[in-house]
Amino acid sequence: MMVFNWEWLLAAGLGYLFLLFLTAYLAEKDWMPKALLKHPLVYILSIGVYCSAWAFYGSVGMAYEFGYGYLAYYVGVSIALLFSAVILRPVLDLARSYQLASLADLFAFRYRSRWAGLLTTVGVLLAMLPLLALQIQAITDAITLLDPNTRAWLVALLICAILLLFSVLFGARDVAPTEQHPGLIFALAFESLFKLVALLILGGAALIEVFGGWPELNQLTIPLPEHLTEATPDLMPVQWFSLLLMFLSAPLVLPHLFQLLFRENTELPRLRLASWAVPIYLLLMALPVMPILWAGLSLGSTVPPEYFSLGLGMALNKPWMVWLAFLGGLSAAAGITVLASIALASMGLNHLVLPFYKPRFDADVYRWLLWVRRVLIGVVIGLSYCLYLFLNQVQNLSSLGITAFTGLLQLLPGILGLLFWSGANRKGYIAGFLVGLGVWATSLLIPMLADSFKLGYRLPLQFALNRDQWSMTTLLSLGLNTLVFILVSVFTRTSREEQEAAQTCVITSVDRRHRLPLKARNAGEFIEALSRPLGRIMAEREVKRALKSLGFPVGEYRPYALRRLRDTIEANLSGLMGPSVAQALVQRYLPYDRQESIDRDDIHFFEQRLDGYHHQLTGMAAELDRLRRHHRETLYNLPIGVCSLASDGEILLWNRVMAEMTGISEEEAIGARLDSLPANWYDLLDSFLKGTSNKMTVEQPNTEGHGKRWFSLHRNQQPVRGETPAEGHVILLEDETEHKMLESELVHSERLASIGRLAAGVAHEIGNPITGIDCLAQDLKYVSAPNEQQEIADQIREQTNRVTKIVRSLVNFAHAGQEDGKNDHQPWPLRQVVQDAIDLLSLSRNANPVIFVNDVGEDLVLLCEPQRLSQVFINLLGNARDASPANEIVRIKATAEGESALVEVIDRGSGINPADIDHIFDPFFTTKEVGKGTGLGLFLAYTIVEEHYGHITVESPAFTQEGIGTRFLIRLPLHTLLPEVTS
Repeated sequence: MMVFNWEWLLAAGLGYLFLLFLTAYLAEKDWMPKALLKHPLVYILSIGVYCSAWAFYGSVGMAYEFGYGYLAYYVGVSIALLFSAVILRPVLDLARSYQLASLADLFAFRYRSRWAGLLTTVGVLLAMLPLLALQIQAITDAITLLDPNTRAWLVALLICAILLLFSVLFGARDVAPTEQHPGLIFALAFESLFKLVALLILGGAALIEVFGGWPELNQLTIPLPEHLTEATPDLMPVQWFSLLLMFLSAPLVLPHLFQLLFRENTELPRLRLASWAVPIYLLLMALPVMPILWAGLSLGSTVPPEYFSLGLGMALNKPWMVWLAFLGGLSAAAGITVLASIALASMGLNHLVLPFYKPRFDADVYRWLLWVRRVLIGVVIGLSYCLYLFLNQVQNLSSLGITAFTGLLQLLPGILGLLFWSGANRKGYIAGFLVGLGVWATSLLIPMLADSFKLGYRLPLQFALNRDQWSMTTLLSLGLNTLVFILVSVFTRTSREEQEAAQTCVITSVDRRHRLPLKARNAGEFIEALSRPLGRIMAEREVKRALKSLGFPVGEYRPYALRRLRDTIEANLSGLMGPSVAQALVQRYLPYDRQESIDRDDIHFFEQRLDGYHHQLTGMAAELDRLRRHHRETLYNLPIGVCSLASDGEILLWNRVMAEMTGISEEEAIGARLDSLPANWYDLLDSFLKGTSNKMTVEQPNTEGHGKRWFSLHRNQQPVRGETPAEGHVILLEDETEHKMLESELVHSERLASIGRLAAGVAHEIGNPITGIDCLAQDLKYVSAPNEQQEIADQIREQTNRVTKIVRSLVNFAHAGQEDGKNDHQPWPLRQVVQDAIDLLSLSRNANPVIFVNDVGEDLVLLCEPQRLSQVFINLLGNARDASPANEIVRIKATAEGESALVEVIDRGSGINPADIDHIFDPFFTTKEVGKGTGLGLFLAYTIVEEHYGHITVESPAFTQEGIGTRFLIRLPLHTLLPEVTS
């Protein structure tokens, strides 16, 4: 017979724990390949921590009592993971977005109550203590079975001390909102792999050593326990349902699984992988259970069925099987104890300590938080050890396990309400949870403690003390919990904060963020505000951490960016101190400025959320999202600038062309207020919005070079929908510079065409004075008297001035508007502008002879560009001359009317056809023969008058009784001189 010494067993156990310590240390120090540490299989195996000592030892006991009912332990979790997209994925999104580190954080965030978080923490701790005591008892039970002289309390104490050290070193090494533990995860993966391999080897050994293989097993008759031969040998449906319900909720209610699934994991693909890979792992863990049970029964093992894996080696006299079973059970117990104590310590810090005790923020707060968390880990493991001592190893593993899972199941109604019911509130959750927890404590927890106090011997193998009590207690406590939760939530008021949280958490709701201004106007003011509760050092660190994660500069000032900064700071503080403390702190020191503000949906936030989720949408939702993205891309790529402004001046849309024209990038503009734009663009857009016109053309200096740029602005106010006031404006900005330059080229071309038509007259006009100069120069040879020479010289100069005047007029006329946009308006007599046009037209000798009469007074002065304005009268007078009979009068007269001059150009020509009168100002429209007109004259005249802030109209016939003539009416603003200041 084999003899085992508990000191050697303890030494072997400590040696295995040291091996786990070493693997974690090597992983923490990056002395292992990164490809191995980041391999998805490591994460999948780490979730195997769910299979605790109850799975390694207790599953055989469940199979002994309920046959194949033991599979509920594995099937329930597998179903939950296979349908992870329904529940687990929304929880992952919440935990990742808002840095929710635990179950208590999740409830406190959703129900906006520190009491919800505190109650959850206390309830989870009460329910987890039997499960943690189970792990300690499984280790000491195994050693006691092998050596009855074992000092169980000392073994348990040493094991707890080692696990405490391991938890502190690798689970509480830093305080950060996104703290992860790669060393711990790798050690858990190693532990899960080891216990899986150990159990598979034991199951295989049982088949081979006891039955000679699977075929022989089918031919054997295995003696069954008495209760399995009764009328109802298998698990009853109500018991099946109860077990499935317990283990189906395990990924959500077990704090250590929450830590693995939602805290250590931030990648959705890993959760997808776990949804099918972890069930395979659980299937492999379940396979050896029945062979081990059958082998133990066949060999007549004297150990309790829970420990048949140990009894096989003892019955077969194979020490290696005993050592393997012992170390496998130790491995299973160690993993859950370490991870659960870390998770419970985090909950205790956030919901039992910080809401009631605030650290001194002039000290190192991070160090204080770290040490409090370490102390709490010790408290959790210490309480587990104390409960183990109190229970005195008289409870079986099934009683402890079912008691723990039934208590944790009381969280299920709150979680379902959190995710699927927007009407759920804190009063309903707290009332329901207290009722369910009370029924559980009265029916299971307290009787278990009382019996442990009375009994001095080990209980027979039964679930939770009584075969029928546990299933009824499970359904009754859960049913009353759910009923009270629903009734109280329905008949009590849900606060505004809870309604907003429901929009974030309920998967059928839309997270409707509001566009509210903050009292803090920049990141610097954030630091100043948070310095009061957190201290300067911590405030700077948290603000800079949030800015870095968002990719915002230190000088950030945009309202949208500041709202995102506030949310990120709250999430980070939630990861450090829990959502209750973080919410209270941020609401007090970074409040919204709700005075005279209207709640508006944060459209840019919706855009970002939809962009992040559009790959997950299906059906009609996917089609609508595709349409939304198509319209957004259309707006973004329009060939004109588009700017959408909210009613409070916040910029909601700033497309690519707008960024190119203004030099302000989309990242700088979107989310900013209009008054934060550079001065030139703010002045332009603000003046346009405050004006009454919906269209305006403006001129601005060219910031990229010399000259000017012209922009055309259009606007449209967002329509009113129902009782909702107009949201803002849409501004379109179009670069008219090229159009203006082309227009200038057209004017120049028309001038050149006019010069061409005047060429003959010009030659004649210049020829006459040149001939006179030639004759006078010849006369100089025959004149000797000084006075006669002086007279001839004066005549020559007179003829030369005449030529110069003609040439200057032509040059000025030809080059007007071609000086790189530098032709500024200046005060100029209107009569002189008209006379210059008449003089130029008089140079044409082959044109129809008419008499131009300039009746414009000398006192009318315009602020104009004289050469461009003369083009207007050249075109009008030229057309009048072409339409008039020979020697007819074309009259130009002007009168002052208020601050404007009304100019009339009247001829007695044939007039304009009524069918053409609406088109004469259109470009390229002409009634002249081909080659005799470009169709641009009146179009350019209209354009130039508009540029001078005037207006031009036409009347035809001008003389209605005779049915002849045309009258052009031009209204131009007069130049008003400021009165001189006299001293």
